[in-house]
Amino acid sequence: MLIAFEGLPGAGKTTQSRLLADHFTRQDVPVSYLPDNLTRTEDALGSTLLDLFASGDPFARHGSVVTDTMLATAIRTNTVATHIAPALAAGQMVIEDRGVHTIQSYSLATVLQKHVGHPAGGFRWLRAVSAWSGPAADVAVWLRLPAEEAIGRAVLREGAPYTAEQHAFLRHVHDAYDHLAADDPHLVTVDAFGLAPQQVHQAVLRALADHLPRSTPVDHRSLMH
Repeated sequence: MLIAFEGLPGAGKTTQSRLLADHFTRQDVPVSYLPDNLTRTEDALGSTLLDLFASGDPFARHGSVVTDTMLATAIRTNTVATHIAPALAAGQMVIEDRGVHTIQSYSLATVLQKHVGHPAGGFRWLRAVSAWSGPAADVAVWLRLPAEEAIGRAVLREGAPYTAEQHAFLRHVHDAYDHLAADDPHLVTVDAFGLAPQQVHQAVLRALADHLPRSTPVDHRSLMH
């Protein structure tokens, strides 16, 4: 099974993905945890793709929805081949810090900056292109915070302010997640505002309860408390 965590910088993806990995490990479920690809060591191809991707703005990247979407798709295709597919084949539960919905939300944010109303054509194109990156998560968890709250947390963590343009772009990313959540039953929303990390963790477990396969050797009663 593949589970992904989604959301803005500062939403708590790394904290919650690690807490979930620890939860399943305690339940004797074999787990492969994949941190954000910008924080882990990759093979030569993955490193080259990441260098190309990281050469632009940290969020809007290169300003071209085609370039950014293709690069992000290529990076995840490589991640599937080198990390996700082998772990799934070995019977492990894979927990991914950022997945296909990250590609879609950031690319859709670029589209939202340039169009008024729901960008239906761009949405269909992003769905088609991101499908090339390999399997989407069986369930993706969007940790939803007000955009400014998430940005504020990220700024405190990184110790550097974001520009006005970056603030504006990340607000579009938040709106893009709203569009995705309304359209995709595999993207479940967990409202994290005002909650401590352990409270968010419990909310994540409750949100996942109906999506876990019955064969998963987990005490499902523990997910409801």
